[in-house]
Amino acid sequence: MAHRHGITRRDFLKLSGAGLAGTALACGSSAKVVEVTAVPPAAGSAAPPIAPLAPGEAADAVITNGNIVTMDAQRTKATALAIKDGLVRLVGDETAVRAVVGGSTQLIDLRGRTVTPGLIDAHCHVSACGLLGTTYVDVSWPAVNTVEQMQARMAEKISQTPRGEWVLGAGWVTYGGRYPNKHDLDPISPNHPVMLISQGGHLAAVNSLALEMAGVTASTPDPGNGMFLREANGEPDGTIMNHPAMDYFRRLWPPELLNAGMDATITSPQAKFASMGVTSFQDVYARGMDRMQAYFDIARRGEMTIRGQVMNVLEYIQELDGRIPAVEAMRFENDFMHFAGGKCQVDGAGEASFTHEPHNGIAWNLSVWKPEDLQQVVSAFHDAGYQMALHAFGDAAVDMALDAIENAMNKNPRPDPRHRIEHSTLNTASALQRTRDLGVVISVQPQMIRAFGDGAERIWGSERMQAMVPTRSWLDLGVPLALSSDAPSMPWWDPQTTLAASILRITLSNKPVSPEQAMTIDEAMYAHTMGGAYADFAEAKKGSLEPGKFADLIVWNDNPYSVKPAELLKLTIDLTMIGGKIVHQV
Repeated sequence: MAHRHGITRRDFLKLSGAGLAGTALACGSSAKVVEVTAVPPAAGSAAPPIAPLAPGEAADAVITNGNIVTMDAQRTKATALAIKDGLVRLVGDETAVRAVVGGSTQLIDLRGRTVTPGLIDAHCHVSACGLLGTTYVDVSWPAVNTVEQMQARMAEKISQTPRGEWVLGAGWVTYGGRYPNKHDLDPISPNHPVMLISQGGHLAAVNSLALEMAGVTASTPDPGNGMFLREANGEPDGTIMNHPAMDYFRRLWPPELLNAGMDATITSPQAKFASMGVTSFQDVYARGMDRMQAYFDIARRGEMTIRGQVMNVLEYIQELDGRIPAVEAMRFENDFMHFAGGKCQVDGAGEASFTHEPHNGIAWNLSVWKPEDLQQVVSAFHDAGYQMALHAFGDAAVDMALDAIENAMNKNPRPDPRHRIEHSTLNTASALQRTRDLGVVISVQPQMIRAFGDGAERIWGSERMQAMVPTRSWLDLGVPLALSSDAPSMPWWDPQTTLAASILRITLSNKPVSPEQAMTIDEAMYAHTMGGAYADFAEAKKGSLEPGKFADLIVWNDNPYSVKPAELLKLTIDLTMIGGKIVHQV
């Protein structure tokens, strides 16, 4: 059972050297090594050599009496560590750190609690998280799970909005197994255009007024690889799929609808992420140059709470022209912000996952990009020295992503480009091996099994559902994995759910999904720390608690290595530290 004892201010003591001498600090045992299997080698993960603290040089903070899981290559455990200038400078036991405590050193007594490196969320959408409850009415499942509940929340916002102005919402999955449509929205919005975006972000529902404003009728063709779902008479029913169709309506939004509070949408969610133990995020859907500029400006002003990485998304081949130099002209890099490269979506929602064989969703043979256009984009970012992240759900989408990556690498070989596939939910056997051979990083969300495994069985059938998210196969091949939340495109943003789902692999109806593909807690923790750092070329700076790396760490209220997997969901974070600075404390 999880212990609910928080770190109090009494645990933070400024001790003089004489004070430390009079304080009972238990001498820890020598470091222990925990054996681990099926984890990609951590070659090059060590920080650059850093000089030890000079005689008489005091640490800024010392952590003692803890169970410190360093996540280094040897899985060294320690009981104490010392921090100076935002970096870990010494890892060992109380005897080792005693020599570096000075008059202004902050001593943190963990009282036996477990410390791990801060968790790295390798695929989320921080600014989209900030839109929920502000620009977007929050109708997120499972809190809102009926049409009536959705209508009540939307109607309240509509009543507060001047006639004719847009009202936006987000977060639905299905209502009674079906998607919302114009008939659900029209009764509450006769005088306001309304758009309601799904939790996954690849579907939306609009009302009749929005359809009228966009000029979408029975005679309007589906735009590119987007779809207007239709009634029996050919009239659009108000449900739209994939971004080319959704953009028909987005382009009607006044710019200030998103831009007015954009800075706040980026900064406001960071405290919540820190409270959950996340010390670094990777926003792989930073769409629009205004959003990119906002990220860079916030970092430039020193207003980031946790560390961030952004990837600029392209939805159309026309957006490639001039995009890379435009981002480079505005980019700002420091320890809290990094521009990693580009992002494309090979397919869209699970209902339209691009697969080799038919499925029961809306469309099975629909890719969002043409293969030649995708290859052009991937090659452009590859040639400029950046990473590409490619969203792929279906097995055909994964193959198309691998083709684009292989094409770029063959045309312009360069060492370790470390391109990424996001989700990679269904894979052929050959795709698994190609992923390994090309050095591709898989950014994966095992909680997808919990959230959507039952729906996946309806769409793909039992055999393909059982093949989803093959984490053990990747690990056994040595494919680098990075765990992530995909917030807010998943109902749970916390790493505890991600870690638990990596081990449990059960759906909401408690149906097991290939339990032989389960990860161990250590493998999952590694993928959520060092794996995320590796995905960002940051493995020498963060992801483990080693001398010379950022002092990004979290204190758990109980030991995630000793509780039962289901109890991981109950664990909380007592303290989060980034660069030696406390950003969350119970």
